[in-house]
Amino acid sequence: MQTFQGRGYVERAQLVLNAACNVGGAATSFSKEFPMGEGWYVMNLRIAIILVVGTGTTPISEGELQFIKNVLLKTDRGEILCNLPGRALYKIATYQNSCAPNKDAIAAASATYYVNLPIHFADPKMIRMEDSVLDTSRYNSITLQITLGSVADLLGTVGTSSVTAQATIEVERSLGALPDAAKPHYHISYDYRPPVDANSLTSIDLERSADMAIKRLYVHSCTSGSAGVPFSGTNADTIQNTVIIKDQNRFIEKERVHRMIQEHNKNSAFLESLIAGVEVFDFVMDGSVPSALATGNKSVLQYTWVNQGGVGANSFVTVVSEMLRTLK
Repeated sequence: MQTFQGRGYVERAQLVLNAACNVGGAATSFSKEFPMGEGWYVMNLRIAIILVVGTGTTPISEGELQFIKNVLLKTDRGEILCNLPGRALYKIATYQNSCAPNKDAIAAASATYYVNLPIHFADPKMIRMEDSVLDTSRYNSITLQITLGSVADLLGTVGTSSVTAQATIEVERSLGALPDAAKPHYHISYDYRPPVDANSLTSIDLERSADMAIKRLYVHSCTSGSAGVPFSGTNADTIQNTVIIKDQNRFIEKERVHRMIQEHNKNSAFLESLIAGVEVFDFVMDGSVPSALATGNKSVLQYTWVNQGGVGANSFVTVVSEMLRTLK
């Protein structure tokens, strides 16, 4: 009798449960909690923000996201898989999943507020999503470092409020090692370029490397931002008017209108609504890896824009790249 030839099993495993995290800027690291050997498709990170309000008032919009200052995921071979703040991860996941991950909006009330942040290694929008699965059998260890902020990220008036935090981590992974025919040729990497104040500059040089291609760019604009802090401030669609992406030879995106880019994102990714303050430039909309924007053959790769006019100081623009990198 002919037997069915399956591709193997996938399991969802809890690796960390309600682990206490440092607040106030000191990173919390996890490494020994991660067994190696399987192929990881996605890591699901849930941060529990345990807020005791006291006399605090005035909850900050998306403070629950801005509280998550950085999520750094790296391998023992020096590969950076993710280096982003929670707010960027949340917006990226909204585009990738065509819906926003669940989170609780901060209020001026004592409670536990949860934020869910998926980190996709296998891309759900690609024809062969497993092409960038994370093969953990290549590594001795993978380290996750979570850096969290303070009550000042949550409430405009801190008063006598205090905050603690916990992390729960799950992974969706193969059951056992990946077969040889399913081994990846590259890994995913999420990283950002330093934020630029649109009041004084209107261009950002993108990273170029022979071992890297860009799948998507996520551009965030804000007012009342903080220098050097990506995806900070108040989401704003009043900064950029028209946008250009160019290399030394040609325009890759030519004089596109900010709002039209967002509307295209909504339609093409089947989003529930526009992502406030965010544009996405998707080079792999056909689901094919070869469509990613190769960067090693470019002497110039630049994101530029024309302001809408009257842009005030501390109006920052940040570019995040979702990249494919060859394995080290």
